Amino acid sequence: MNVKHAAIILCACLAAAVGCSRDRGPAGFDGIFGKLQRASGYTEAKRYYSDGTIEVLDRAVRDGVIADGDRLSVLPLFNEKTAWEEVSSNVEGTKGIVRLRYTGHPVENMIGFEMVFRLVKEGGSWKIDLEEELRDGMALRKKGGAADYIRRIKKGY
Repeated sequence: MNVKHAAIILCACLAAAVGCSRDRGPAGFDGIFGKLQRASGYTEAKRYYSDGTIEVLDRAVRDGVIADGDRLSVLPLFNEKTAWEEVSSNVEGTKGIVRLRYTGHPVENMIGFEMVFRLVKEGGSWKIDLEEELRDGMALRKKGGAADYIRRIKKGY
């Protein structure tokens, strides 16, 4: 085998190794944020969220805390006007954390803002896990939110 053949084989091996590393680089976590960005509507978007996240949203609709059509608006916005860069990520088995910085967003104040997302691997795919955050948020909303909280405090005076 000459040097030319060895170089070709080495390049092929490197290309194969890079192609198999799906959990690294900007397409980490199976490119879930890009897929979510292309989702059209809640029915498609919910595939990228954990079962627990969807369960909290379904319960909130059943309990009348949010309207059926408001499910998507409760979730983080990823659409054609949203752009981000991955600041950091960490994977431990079937759980991961990724920090994204918005570089483009329909809400101008969000540009430059960093969000931390917990991810879990369910059914062989990475999914965004907002179960805990949504459960806390829905509990506050069920109590009436900030305005009712202030009214309850004022009653105490």
